[in-house]
Amino acid sequence: IPAWKKKAMESADADPSACPFGGSWNTESSVDATADGKKDEEEDAFPMYSGDGSADDFDKAAEAKMAASDLKSSGDYARAAEKYTEAILAAEPSALLLANRAHCLFKLDKYAFAIRDCDAALTMNPDSAKALRIRGECHVRTLQYQKALKDLSAAQSIDFDEEAAIMLKETTKKCQEMEAEKVKERNEEEAKLRKRAEEIKKAQEEARREAEEEAKERSAGAGAAGMGGMPGMGGMGGMGGMPGMGGMPGMGGMGGMPGGMEGMAGLMSDPEIAAGMKNPKVMKAFQDLMSGPGGPIGAMSNPAKLQEMMADPEVGPFMQKLMGKVMGGGMGGMPGMGGMGGGMPGMGGMGGMGGGFGGGDDMPDLDGDDDDDDEMPDLVD
Repeated sequence: IPAWKKKAMESADADPSACPFGGSWNTESSVDATADGKKDEEEDAFPMYSGDGSADDFDKAAEAKMAASDLKSSGDYARAAEKYTEAILAAEPSALLLANRAHCLFKLDKYAFAIRDCDAALTMNPDSAKALRIRGECHVRTLQYQKALKDLSAAQSIDFDEEAAIMLKETTKKCQEMEAEKVKERNEEEAKLRKRAEEIKKAQEEARREAEEEAKERSAGAGAAGMGGMPGMGGMGGMGGMPGMGGMPGMGGMGGMPGGMEGMAGLMSDPEIAAGMKNPKVMKAFQDLMSGPGGPIGAMSNPAKLQEMMADPEVGPFMQKLMGKVMGGGMGGMPGMGGMGGGMPGMGGMGGMGGGFGGGDDMPDLDGDDDDDDEMPDLVD
């Protein structure tokens, strides 16, 4: 555990928001304004070699290294780091010397400076197992597990170390856990995307189904509107009387067919008519009847066409049933027959049949006065 964390844990009134090297994450005013200056001083405490080799003092460097080694062995890593620094500044350091100071800095929780020394050592000797191992341990402490796994694996392949092996095992496990977490998050994200795609597909299918149903309803409505109700048929005009005779008056018009959709609904309530309308042939004949010139009345005035329809074994019974439903109204009465010239007076017409024949009261009295005989012309000279 880093020293700053131990100190924070041991302090009863420790600030949980305190930064590792002073200050606070939450309060800007608590940050030390001289923090950059302190950092520079700390960097100056562990400087790197900057000479060109002309003024190197190898005896001084050797003496400082021996003192540093003794201090490190006794666990005095702070003084050991200082002595290693003296050796580094006295003469151009080796990769091993830099790795030794990095080890002391690692023990002092100065991971950034330890990593800097290891980088410099590995630049000089890429196969420095000690530099790789110390840098890997620094990466573990700074939670950079993938980098740690790479450095520790490389160090173990060069020079096996028991402590490094334990750390490598723990680092490998941690990396596996992190990878598993990434896989889990990726699977959850993919599941969300699949669910979203399914919801979109379902919504599209529902919209398409609704559109098809609406289209069917519009088509059915348009078909019904195109057929329309059967318009009311006016009565057939009366037949004129025969010349010379009073003539039969026009037969009363046949009652009109019920018009509009209400009339159509009434007709369709009859099961036989409803069944007949499902027959394509009957349906076509019915449409021809309604759309022909003059409508149904025009068909009535075309006996040949009407006879052809009535003769069809499928259409005829339907048309008879339909006519029975829609043709209302009685036939007009027969008028009296006109008298023959110079002869019998005309007969009074029969009353219109309003569903039957009229009474005989409409007939003129056939018994004339005696004067009527005088008005008859003599048939014999």
